[in-house]
Amino acid sequence: MRENCMKISWKKPLIVLLALMFLAQCIHSALNNRTAEPELVEEQPILVWYTDPELQEYMETAAAEAAEAYGIEVNTELVSEVDYIETIGEQSMAEEMTGPDLYVASSSQLEKAYLAGLASRLDGDDIAEDYSEKAAHAVTYDGEIIAVPFYIETCFLLYNQYYTEEIPATIDDILTYAEAFESDDVTSLVENIFAWNVADVIDDYMFLGAYTQLGGEDGDDKGQVSLDLEKIEECLSYYQSLNEYFAIDADTVTSDDVIQDFIDGRTVFVIANVAMLAQLDQAVAAGELPEYPMERTVTDEDGEETTEELSYEPFYAAAALPDLTAELASQGLSVTNSLVVNPYSANTEMAEAVARYFTETKADKLYSMVGKLPAYRKLAEDPTSAWEAVCEAYDEAAETPKIIELSDMWLNLEATLADIWRGEDAGEEIAEFAELLESRLD
Repeated sequence: MRENCMKISWKKPLIVLLALMFLAQCIHSALNNRTAEPELVEEQPILVWYTDPELQEYMETAAAEAAEAYGIEVNTELVSEVDYIETIGEQSMAEEMTGPDLYVASSSQLEKAYLAGLASRLDGDDIAEDYSEKAAHAVTYDGEIIAVPFYIETCFLLYNQYYTEEIPATIDDILTYAEAFESDDVTSLVENIFAWNVADVIDDYMFLGAYTQLGGEDGDDKGQVSLDLEKIEECLSYYQSLNEYFAIDADTVTSDDVIQDFIDGRTVFVIANVAMLAQLDQAVAAGELPEYPMERTVTDEDGEETTEELSYEPFYAAAALPDLTAELASQGLSVTNSLVVNPYSANTEMAEAVARYFTETKADKLYSMVGKLPAYRKLAEDPTSAWEAVCEAYDEAAETPKIIELSDMWLNLEATLADIWRGEDAGEEIAEFAELLESRLD
């Protein structure tokens, strides 16, 4: 009997112990599953960094709307552009992660970000569908999409339709127009035929871009950096000769002055960028334009006069950049700013969703709010009458390279072009620049 009692007393604690172990395991598993649920992770705030103060209104509005859409807190922070990527790295890899989940970066910063482990690889299929092929290449590094295109910058031609309705194919065509120009009642305000900011390297790049390679299609291949010095010398000699025709003072010219003269009807053709276009469209919306005649008298080949009505809404039109001459091509420069998902984020999936909200869902307000043109192409309506021309100019332009060693080349190129504009030998100047470029890549 005692033996039987002993057997019974042994089995009972064992069963209780096993039951307790099973219960503990269930509780532990349940706790693990609960903390891994995405909805709890999504409740963590998403922090977005940017460096351009002009974006502030858009960033704050988009953040508030994204927060409401996704049921999470979304914060934006304007930070210094000095050591931007380095600061993101330091704060992301600190013991307590205080860096951004998402940050705005230009194409030239993407190699540094990727090599520092601060850029997540993204699914590129929908990028190719919703953006131009050019924009997709702008956010590609080492064959991988690593950011979502946000907004673009490039140069294009603007012309006053009261003064001409023909799009010049070349700058030579503009010179021909200048030689034949005669002031009349309609063109009485004209003081300049052609103008651009000769002190801005982005505006000037068209004079050597067609014969310059800056890292291949994705802008990340050091083996595809080259200058065709013979052709570039021809182009820059032509560039220098334009100083004789248009006498633009590189020491005093500004983009604001160039576009204001165009707004006031004093210039026929200008090379403009997106910021200048936004200033122009604001003036059009505000009605801050000169009064143009409503009609003009036209004499045909038989000497008969007819009256032609004049009315252009808006008064300007846009086109992609003209070539230099029939023999010398041009190619502009572009910069694509993007939103990058930080791999150190506690929730990269939600960070990417917020990125899509900023770059796609809210994109139709980007230009009207802060004067930036979205990279996203599936907008409900064009943000500006110049939209198609700007998109064409952007798609044809060379993107700013991602190669770290070329990050300071723009200051050197700007100085080189300034010297050439003022009369220095084009061949010698560009040869010196080519040597500097080569030394950076060695």
